[in-house]
Amino acid sequence: MPKVLQSPRATLRRSVRESYRARGKGNSNLWLVYSAKTNRDWLLPSDRQLIHWLYYLEAARDVVNFDLAPEPVLSVDDKEARKTELDAIAVFRDGHSEWHEIKAESRPDSTDRSQFLSQAAAAATDGVKYRVFDDRDLRPVARLALRWIKPLGFAAVLRGQEEIPCRNALAIYISDKKAGTVETLVSDLSLFDTPILIGMLVRFAVRGGVDLDLQSRTFGWQTRWSCHG
Repeated sequence: MPKVLQSPRATLRRSVRESYRARGKGNSNLWLVYSAKTNRDWLLPSDRQLIHWLYYLEAARDVVNFDLAPEPVLSVDDKEARKTELDAIAVFRDGHSEWHEIKAESRPDSTDRSQFLSQAAAAATDGVKYRVFDDRDLRPVARLALRWIKPLGFAAVLRGQEEIPCRNALAIYISDKKAGTVETLVSDLSLFDTPILIGMLVRFAVRGGVDLDLQSRTFGWQTRWSCHG
């Protein structure tokens, strides 16, 4: 029987269905997100993984790339071989990589401890760092992380687009002005459509060229930006 060619949309729908069923009886949310950093969609099977992606990957200036659907990793301890489903592999600006797992529990039992040690050893063998994120890592940054959802929506407008004139004009403006507010930037570069311009600013931010100050308020006209580097 000839193999049926699946469209990207059909493949995505199938992936959503499979991820939904894989949750078992859990009540966790399923998030379909677009990453401006990797220029693709990702499926996140829990709120914890959403927070992790927003704060520790997408908005992290030192992270240049990541994979949220990596191949399983085989690790071995004194008793058995284990196959670990990592939640992410992050690649940093200085060239080093990290394996990430997101856990619900803050205190691992003895089995989890054994698994952690074997996976940490496997990571060391591969020359990468192994990190486990739990609620102690995620709760303190949750509010700030969620403030990135709105600006990332503007970045999604640019999906698959270069917008070179806007990109070049914005790069020159940022280099010249060094800092300012979103409102002033949009006013000064009014030649360009506002959603495109803001989306390009956010793209610069997730790729490490601009800092957006979301510490005290949600993204808006008075959000301050500053040139990084």
